[in-house]
Amino acid sequence: MKPIYTLFFALLFSPLFSQTNVRAWYADGQVWVVWNIELPLPETYAVYASPTPFTNTDDAVLVGRLFPQEYLGGALKEQVDTSATFRIPDGSGGIYPLSLTEGLFVATPHQAGALYIAVVAWGQTSVTPGINGTENPVSFDYDPVNDPVECHLQASFPAPNTPGFICFAYSVWVDGRQNHWENRPDFPVMGNAAKNGMPALFMVSVPTSIDTSQAAPLTVWLHGGGGTAQQSLAGRRTIVNIDPAEGFLVAHNDDVVGYRIVNPPSLQGPSWHFGYRKNWNPFAPNLPTMQVDTVVNYTQRRYLWVDSWLTRTFNIDTNRININGHSMGAAGTNALTKCNPRHYASATLHNNGFGGPESGESNALFGDPASNPPTNLINRAGEVVRFLDVWNLIDNCSPERDLPLIRSYHSKNDEDGVMKWDELVIENYRAADSLGMGIQLLWSERAHGIDTGPDWNDHWLHGDAPDQQTNYDNTAFEEAHFRKDSWLPAFTNHRLEPANNDPGDGTPGTGPNSSGDDWGSWGGYHRWAGLQIGGNSGAPSFSGIFWLEDGAIFPNDNCPNDSLTADLFIRNLLEGISTSCTTASWVYILVSLDDNYNTAGMVECVDGEILVLRNVKLFRKGIRRLALSVQAIVPTSTISATGLTARVYPNPAIGNSTLEVDLPEAGTLSIRLLNSIGVECKRQTLTGQQGENQIPLELDGLEPGMYYLDVSTNNVPHTLLKLVKK
Repeated sequence: MKPIYTLFFALLFSPLFSQTNVRAWYADGQVWVVWNIELPLPETYAVYASPTPFTNTDDAVLVGRLFPQEYLGGALKEQVDTSATFRIPDGSGGIYPLSLTEGLFVATPHQAGALYIAVVAWGQTSVTPGINGTENPVSFDYDPVNDPVECHLQASFPAPNTPGFICFAYSVWVDGRQNHWENRPDFPVMGNAAKNGMPALFMVSVPTSIDTSQAAPLTVWLHGGGGTAQQSLAGRRTIVNIDPAEGFLVAHNDDVVGYRIVNPPSLQGPSWHFGYRKNWNPFAPNLPTMQVDTVVNYTQRRYLWVDSWLTRTFNIDTNRININGHSMGAAGTNALTKCNPRHYASATLHNNGFGGPESGESNALFGDPASNPPTNLINRAGEVVRFLDVWNLIDNCSPERDLPLIRSYHSKNDEDGVMKWDELVIENYRAADSLGMGIQLLWSERAHGIDTGPDWNDHWLHGDAPDQQTNYDNTAFEEAHFRKDSWLPAFTNHRLEPANNDPGDGTPGTGPNSSGDDWGSWGGYHRWAGLQIGGNSGAPSFSGIFWLEDGAIFPNDNCPNDSLTADLFIRNLLEGISTSCTTASWVYILVSLDDNYNTAGMVECVDGEILVLRNVKLFRKGIRRLALSVQAIVPTSTISATGLTARVYPNPAIGNSTLEVDLPEAGTLSIRLLNSIGVECKRQTLTGQQGENQIPLELDGLEPGMYYLDVSTNNVPHTLLKLVKK
């Protein structure tokens, strides 16, 4: 247990007094219970409630139990100001700052009503109205639409070590219930019943010049094991440059106060930014149980709800929410992204070992991880997600098929516990690269830490200046380049490209006797811009501009090869966009924006719905950028509104092709061949007979690429047919 704060050491020499002056009121969707603390502090206070007056706790219901770190705002004192106290709504539209000798419990009602409330040290049963219990019932409302639960500002202060930023500390109080689906419409259940009323701290950093009239991006940064939210304020983590250029930076505090298994047992352990067992008892050291117990994603729910609160409170662009983390924070980032892939535009993982919590001190929260207990989540196959599936790169953890862009940085000299460089990391890297997920994998020579210094002096990071470190992991880069409302070019199978480096077999260490290359990347040099989805849901088209990094501020960000070849999977499709291969075939064309290089071909279909372009060669930007167009073609009939039926075959065509037209009546047939930007290449006019007509199409002399056939009869235009010349 962490030491009680300086104030309370001083108060221990004051006269002993009991908890008194219990009072409560309703505001902002919650009930606020305040009392004067007793000294010496009890290990926990208990809060009881009943619709009728009571003088003994046996005649009431236990609604909450809190440790000093919770009812006195320990995280706030530790990370903002040792003399800080909670600031809460006063029920009249103002703010009530608690005194240094007042405790706080917050309840979240699920219906309107009125209750008598008492606060006693745990183990006490006597209640005296007007002293440790309310004299009158406390009335409260329930209106999730017009009076939703809110977060509450606790402090504001300049960002450390950097001008031009201001930071805000917020608290939110958890609704804890044993039924984790019993949530209000505006506020999910974020803890089990034992953690009802738990305070949670998060911090927001913004540029002082932020333009709130424009929708701004949101970047989340999660701390590692033993860390805190204040580590990820603007001005901190300079080696990965987390300062936002135009939006909001959010840092959550993951500390769940309660006993866990260590020697000796101690309080306050992290939930790995995920959650904990439904039946975890935080008030006594408990051994891991082999009884099946669901691990509920309580913490994930809180983080996602905070994003939604920020969105409705500020002008957040929900298409530009990015998430990052280091060590345990990287594991939490990966889990949040896999379980909620439609929420994020990108995720960046620093030093994730992909194994999750191991058997040992975390067992009180999770049970025995080796038993792989169930979670409350369901995957795409409709199966229950098991606990160990959450932490790797490859197992599906949501009903969604695809993930946003994930970038994973790891280190060959990392020997830090569960996050170390080992064969599990390599197993995940190789599997992710083979599955067409679009995960960018990077490794280098450093150790585990995330701070300026010798541990982080490696291929990607030499110092804090822009020309001394990769800019690809910067918050500003994420803000400018990643969106979730576009398709994802998931480059994959990089390990099959001989020009790429290889990470080895998972043996840690670098140098001439190490396994594999000291540094390298699978997909980390691939860049794109201008991603678009066109057409309609039945036959969409995909386009974008692609290259390998060249000319970056930091020299090692530049691709060391003139070109690299990989497969390209089309991923992260928008709602309603179908790439079913049962009704259409697909073709692509790559055209250089810098010279006359171009290529075209068929798109391969996997599992009836995933489109793959095999062996796509990209070049450094200084050599050429490629404009990619992927479109559906219909090699069978296309029927116009006037009854004309036409098809072209073979399609794609290696040499010439044939247009087959079934005319409802004889007439003049006009055929125009257009290139991909609509310029006419050839025209043909002839008299067509009623019924089927087969017309040879002369394609000799045409460059490979995408073309359109504009077929009309009697001067009535018809739908274009797509034709690919190989």
